[in-house]
Amino acid sequence: MTTESSVGSPLLEVQGLHVRLGGREVIDDVSFSIKRGDSLALVGESGSGKTVTARVVTGLIDRIGGVVTSGRVVFDGQELRQGDNQQWAAIRGRRMALVPQASLSSLDPVMRVGKQLAETVSVLDAGADVRPRSLELLEQVHMPRPQEVLRAFPHELSGGMRQRVMIALALAGRPELIVADEPTTALDVTVQAGILRLLGELRRETGMTLLMIAHDLAVVGLVSDEVAVMRSGRLLESGATATVLSTPEHAYTKALLAARPEASKPGAPLAVLDRETGELRAPAALPSVATDGAVVLTVKDATVTYRHASSPALAPVSLDIQAGASIGLVGESGSGKTTLGRVIVGALRPTTGEVLVHGKTWQEVRGRNPIRRDVQMIFQDPYGSLTPWRTPRQAVAEVLQRWRGLSRSASLAQAGDLLDEVGLPRLTFDKLPRQLSGGQCQRVGIARALASEPRLIVADEPTSSLDISAQAQILNLLMSLRASHGLSLVLISHDLSVIRHMTDTALVMKNGVVVERGPSTKLFTDPDDEYTRQLVAATPVLDSVPGVTP
Repeated sequence: MTTESSVGSPLLEVQGLHVRLGGREVIDDVSFSIKRGDSLALVGESGSGKTVTARVVTGLIDRIGGVVTSGRVVFDGQELRQGDNQQWAAIRGRRMALVPQASLSSLDPVMRVGKQLAETVSVLDAGADVRPRSLELLEQVHMPRPQEVLRAFPHELSGGMRQRVMIALALAGRPELIVADEPTTALDVTVQAGILRLLGELRRETGMTLLMIAHDLAVVGLVSDEVAVMRSGRLLESGATATVLSTPEHAYTKALLAARPEASKPGAPLAVLDRETGELRAPAALPSVATDGAVVLTVKDATVTYRHASSPALAPVSLDIQAGASIGLVGESGSGKTTLGRVIVGALRPTTGEVLVHGKTWQEVRGRNPIRRDVQMIFQDPYGSLTPWRTPRQAVAEVLQRWRGLSRSASLAQAGDLLDEVGLPRLTFDKLPRQLSGGQCQRVGIARALASEPRLIVADEPTSSLDISAQAQILNLLMSLRASHGLSLVLISHDLSVIRHMTDTALVMKNGVVVERGPSTKLFTDPDDEYTRQLVAATPVLDSVPGVTP
């Protein structure tokens, strides 16, 4: 319990932390502290050591093969010992809780959400009436239709809804400290705003302390009192959030700010951080878009109604996608944008209506028909979309062998080239997905989608798990492929700044209905529909940094 005398004293202290993982030092002399009721955000690129630090703080570093070689973690005056199960049983979940990054792989796929919540509440909140408490937790995180969600399996929920379940589970024990690893990564802007408000309310009402891991600097500006910028396992700069984001001192922090989409004109190549030096590199010019105006794919009055659903997941939608077109799909979780994306790639058969590719419906295009290679999807969940026992090189080589007819040795060699093209570090090519960060897994998924040389890619939140510099690299890659190969792109994203930068046309969806469509720049600067105006208003905005020119 927080007392008046303890308010303002450090709840968490990390002192001189050094960690080895995979035979190398990944955390090098990291120190920070968080006062009771305050919040600190750790910011940096994928592989910078943010998540490893969170694993140490929550006593889970040994589960990924990491070893603390020196340093101390002190929680409420008590030094935490890695591997001391009895000590952690009294702390984890009750006094300290973790919201992990990968929502799908963190939930039990064969257990209904209600049962998972009930088990957690029973253990962490003794004496609570389990079902009402479970519903209360879902309502706290602004979950739509909480009664239905209790009966659902994780795979039946959208990525944003699964992430909200994870936050609800973390809140079950009413912890003093929440360690949130990218807690709003998969959330649309309105729900993200709600979750950030919730975290703020919890801090004010209960004195809860927050350690947040994030790559979105705009989100950091809304939720944290202090920010610490990490790179290659070291802290480069720290201080009050407003000060660091408005007048950064370190060149790397300035480069992170300048690599955001808002720093460049829509459609222009983005500045990219050099992963070796941390310096900002001027982007290469893009070729003009190569297109003959041919229609690659047509959606005709497609609808989707799931079994036992009270309303359609997708109302009638019609859409022509031309070669070289770039179309954005925007909306809240459950709006139907991912459902439409799955209909487009043939992963979901519409209840009524049809999808035509080269004049044929998906029902007519089966098995190894070459038409199937022309339409590929980049999936939202970076961990769940990869086979756990296949390395990145093997995962991409499998696609090359299937669609390009390459030998095993040739496909493995070319897989390495593709992984290099999407910016995956070479030392991770032959590791397993569980040994990679979320951003690294997402890059593997993008390389897999590109391996068949498609004409159309449906990208479902392709950069939601990526840091700012990796996002710029991937967005530049997609823009370059679109320009040089006439590649069509359907981009599903909750990040309106990405949609505005990357697409020519956008469709705004709500409850399965397209409520507004038109040029992307107009939709997000002068929208006609009230719902679109709400999305724009809920989008976190980071003011430009004086003296920084991308």
